[in-house]
Amino acid sequence: MPLNPKCPRCGGTRAMLTTERKRHGCFWLLLFGAWYVLWSFLRWIIGALLFLLLDWWLAILAAIRGKGYVFKCKRWFSPWRRNFYCPDCGYNFRG
Repeated sequence: MPLNPKCPRCGGTRAMLTTERKRHGCFWLLLFGAWYVLWSFLRWIIGALLFLLLDWWLAILAAIRGKGYVFKCKRWFSPWRRNFYCPDCGYNFRG
């Protein structure tokens, strides 16, 4: 996705990027901590497989064509959420 995507509601191109970190509290950790550790491990395995089976090859093909490539596996490893805000209509959307 480009840095300034179009707003899905109004079609404006001045959407601004905001980031926030995924966080949980202590009570959540006590209730779901073991499942969260399991999910984190599974998420890293899926991201590594995505890198090895898809991103690596597509990056090579893009380099041969002389174009840039944005890795898809980066979304699996990053704890940051990408949200966009459109100042034209005030709509928030995920990126």
